[in-house]
Amino acid sequence: MSYSHKLEKLLFYIFIFSIPFQTRVVWQSWGIGFNEWNAAFLYGTDLLILALLGFWFVKLILKKSQFVFSNYDWFLVGLLAISAISIKNASNQTLGLYQLVKLAEFYLLYFYMKSNLSQIFNLTTAFLVFLTSGFFQAILAILQYIRQADLGLRFLGETVLNPDLFNVAIFMVEGEKIMRPYGTMPHPNVLALFLFIAVFIYYFFYIQGDKFLRSKTGLLIYSVLLFGFLLTFSRVIIFVWLAGLGLRWLLLKKVFGKIAQTISLKELTIATSAVLIIFSFLFWPHISARIDISPQDEAVALRSFYGKIATFEKPFFGIGIGNFVNWFKEVSPGLASNLYQPVHNIYLLIFSETGALGLTVFLLFLIFLSKNYLKLKFTQPFHYSFLIIFLSLLFFGLFDHFLWTLQQGQIIFWLVLGLLESLPSSFNG
Repeated sequence: MSYSHKLEKLLFYIFIFSIPFQTRVVWQSWGIGFNEWNAAFLYGTDLLILALLGFWFVKLILKKSQFVFSNYDWFLVGLLAISAISIKNASNQTLGLYQLVKLAEFYLLYFYMKSNLSQIFNLTTAFLVFLTSGFFQAILAILQYIRQADLGLRFLGETVLNPDLFNVAIFMVEGEKIMRPYGTMPHPNVLALFLFIAVFIYYFFYIQGDKFLRSKTGLLIYSVLLFGFLLTFSRVIIFVWLAGLGLRWLLLKKVFGKIAQTISLKELTIATSAVLIIFSFLFWPHISARIDISPQDEAVALRSFYGKIATFEKPFFGIGIGNFVNWFKEVSPGLASNLYQPVHNIYLLIFSETGALGLTVFLLFLIFLSKNYLKLKFTQPFHYSFLIIFLSLLFFGLFDHFLWTLQQGQIIFWLVLGLLESLPSSFNG
């Protein structure tokens, strides 16, 4: 193995571990006051992505690597072209150009994953690195919840946190403000997504029979991971975890009967049950406050509000990629600054910014990608597990925008899409 190959592999694992870190510099901010959605950033993870792409492009030139392109990837080319055309409708064309470059960056990350799995990096090792990063984030989440404040990890991009600060995610319990933990993520929901995937990766190793992760120490790691995940109080993602857990158990028992006979879920079931019981005992008032959902609930009301203002005024090419918040400010001036956010639905957001044409090609890409995955022979439980993760992401997209607008969410989204095609073959040999 050459030195450059080893370095690329190391950079890839560092990149996976660093996904949650928000370390960044602000290139430019438009408008009066700072708004996350009207600014351009350079993240530390951008530099890692560019380094990985640089290694790959050199190998492509030297014909030591390949560029895997599927027929349905033409829909991505179409979306990129439509997004470029949409900039002509943008009120801030420079911001639109920046978002177009970001979209191209994540496209290339998607193709990098498709083209380099098992050639550059080992997927099992990558999963272990992701799991380790998830465990670290769970520890941070627990400490942040105990302190009800940030931990001062500015070098990792940790947000300044306090229940009394403006725009920090909180909920009320018996008249008291309770801050939801962030880890080093930009929002508790993004942290919940990261830990959601880490938990399912643990299930993968458990079912594969990993001796360490099935040991008492491994089960303790899982318990901490799960406890941190539950502390995010992310309603939709926790609900999907519970549903996915039941579906995974059903598939293991019904579809993979012979495999299931050789796998004991006793210890995992006990650990999961213990965490749920302890968490419910300690935080029942908090749980009650979060599951008591009404139309007046702020999260519900805001999602409904954003859904209603999703624009259809330019139905073919939209109002310009990355320009929803800028457009929102222009048509509805004078609102509280924290209300100027993207619509909390990636499909409505894509429609608003790139029109019906953009949304159509995006949905066609997802449909054909899914269809291609479903053609494969599902010989192992993880095949279904990964499908559950993919479908969960699409479901989360109905309730939030971070998969399309925030660095960490975008990285996770495009990594999962890139793996969806290449994951089965990497284990089937």
